[in-house]
Amino acid sequence: MAWLTKSRFFSGLQCAKRLWYEVHEPLEESGGNSMPLVNGRAFDQVVQTLEPGLIIPRTGGMPKALDETRDAFSHGAPPVLYQGAFREGPLAAVVDILRAKDSVFELVKVKASTSVKNEHLPDVGFQAMVLEQARIPVARVHIGHVNNQFVLKNRDEYAGLLMEADVTDQVRALLPSIRKKAAESVEVIGLPSVPDVPMGGHCEAPFPCPFMDRCAGACAEGPKFPLSILPRGGKLVGELAAEGYQDLREVPAERLKSKDHKRVHAATVSGRAAFDVNSTAELRKLVPPFAYLDFETMTSAVPEIIGTRPYEQCPFQWSMHVESANGALQHAEYLAIDTFGDVEALASALLAALPDSGPVFVYNRTLEQGVLQLLARLVPALAPALGAVVDRLVDLLPVTKAAYYHPDMLGSWSIKKVLPTIDSSLGYDGLEVQDGGGAQLVFLELRDPATTSERREELAKGLRKYCERDTYGMVVLRRFLCS
Repeated sequence: MAWLTKSRFFSGLQCAKRLWYEVHEPLEESGGNSMPLVNGRAFDQVVQTLEPGLIIPRTGGMPKALDETRDAFSHGAPPVLYQGAFREGPLAAVVDILRAKDSVFELVKVKASTSVKNEHLPDVGFQAMVLEQARIPVARVHIGHVNNQFVLKNRDEYAGLLMEADVTDQVRALLPSIRKKAAESVEVIGLPSVPDVPMGGHCEAPFPCPFMDRCAGACAEGPKFPLSILPRGGKLVGELAAEGYQDLREVPAERLKSKDHKRVHAATVSGRAAFDVNSTAELRKLVPPFAYLDFETMTSAVPEIIGTRPYEQCPFQWSMHVESANGALQHAEYLAIDTFGDVEALASALLAALPDSGPVFVYNRTLEQGVLQLLARLVPALAPALGAVVDRLVDLLPVTKAAYYHPDMLGSWSIKKVLPTIDSSLGYDGLEVQDGGGAQLVFLELRDPATTSERREELAKGLRKYCERDTYGMVVLRRFLCS
């Protein structure tokens, strides 16, 4: 029978069907890469350098890790053990840190978040239960998380990046329910066929289930315009669903109160785009030259650039279109590969490409403003010039949201939803890089020494095309809003 590991236990907390699928009909391997996983691995590796200890390799799978952990304990408990593997009956767990303290132990679960979250408690609680049943006495339980006030002062010096929060009392209170749920999960694994669990809110919480498409495919085809497209629908969506509504077009207009809900509903029912020309009045007053700017950034639990903190938006790429008074366009771009971290070079090239005057258009200014302010902090000599760019930023998102809505946007004003409704050639589906998270993963592969030169060229081309699409899309969008 398959073992109940920590990850499977956590899946079972979300849904019995998910647990069964993971054991009996798993999805094909996709490489296991996502930014949360990448950040988790990077943080684990740094943590293992902060305190000397024995590391159990993960290369040989769980059986080998169990054997190597057993061998380590045969000579007396190591003072600090990383990635130790323990099993008792059908239960198995790999423990991030186990510290020997006299005749008892401290358990530390490492998480690449900046605080302790509710879902961390059953996670570490399962590990504490396995250790307890394996007769490893655990006196204290901690969550090790990222110190978001840490600032990298010297390369590869990460003392202070890890913070530990004592959650012993919370975990002890949860242990009875964890034992009960573990027993239920072992039974689910042993079922001859998949349990019948209808789709619902649990499919998205605490994380989106990877089997949602499989479950949805087994259900009747859903409505074209589901209630969930109502922006921040929350409680209202639940109420309408409880009353039997499924398609937004079925909902009486008088049930909707917020301005956004009414706009989305009206356009959805009519099948026609809505445009409020008055909302673009201020945009029409602006005079060229126009610049359109987009950054791509890395957000890492382990800061790499001197002077930065965990999860700061550190730029590795920008794209800019400049539109002159006669409508002519010029494109400039910057992609740091081997030079990532040379923020002065990136900022200097940006300032050189910008016209001396005129608005700098962005879409959702939070990121671009934050990056410019970070660059100003890291390169004080350029701070005045970068601050002047911040003052010139004009955000097209609130203008678009006030002025325009098309039914095909499905309740979203993301630029990736907006652009194809204006120009069908501006979709992102055909691009190798389709979103910011994908751009980060591609950038990591691009910087990997093992990546071939041919693959590097392909990845760089994909990044440039993606970032250019964002800024050219803003050109088309501004023209559309002002037409």
